[in-house]
Amino acid sequence: MSIYLEKYKQNIAVDMRRRGFSYSEIESRLHIPKSTLSYWLKNIKLTPEQNKKLNDKRTEVAKANALKKISRTSKIIEEIKKSSSRDIKKISKKELWLMGIMLYWKNGNKNDLKKGVHFSSSDSSMIRLFLKWLKEIGEIDDKEIKFNVFMPGHDKNSTNKKTNFTDEVISYWSKITGFPGSRFSNVYLQNIGRKKVSNGKNSKFGFLRVKVAQSSMLARQIAGWIEGLKNINNLK
Repeated sequence: MSIYLEKYKQNIAVDMRRRGFSYSEIESRLHIPKSTLSYWLKNIKLTPEQNKKLNDKRTEVAKANALKKISRTSKIIEEIKKSSSRDIKKISKKELWLMGIMLYWKNGNKNDLKKGVHFSSSDSSMIRLFLKWLKEIGEIDDKEIKFNVFMPGHDKNSTNKKTNFTDEVISYWSKITGFPGSRFSNVYLQNIGRKKVSNGKNSKFGFLRVKVAQSSMLARQIAGWIEGLKNINNLK
């Protein structure tokens, strides 16, 4: 760069700085390295208003960059999820059998044999999977399946009281399970405002307990399968 062109650009840079332009803006327009700009502009003082304007610009740029990064990350995550979901092909009956055992084991009911088979969750996908498991693996008929709904409330002494959104809750779980609303007659109001339900969520629609009538034998089978998994994997 000739000395004349350099001086010309320096004068423009000084003028732009005095008008409140940031180093990045001047660098972008004049294609001058920031190190050179720092030397040229070190004695240029900005007014408080100009400094505020520059700080506001920096904040806006930082927010815009953060949003772009979040958007890029979200797209990457979605692509990974789509790619991973394609890895899952048709589930065999043996795989479904094992999935149900692990799900039941996680639910923590394995030693409660006197109460038979029961599974609780506010996660609709887990409920659907367990019902699928009961029908296809346990060969349980629909009429043997019972439901209890536990709804979020505020008064721990209000158990069995119907609330204004009871019908909405029953409609929700009926749609999730495919069972008619008449099968959800046992609705309980619980004080779960400060604690999480079984799967780590505190759903607006509470959680559903699936029970199997006369299921002590199946409960013992499940307990045995869980023990077998422990033994084969040396988990005891």
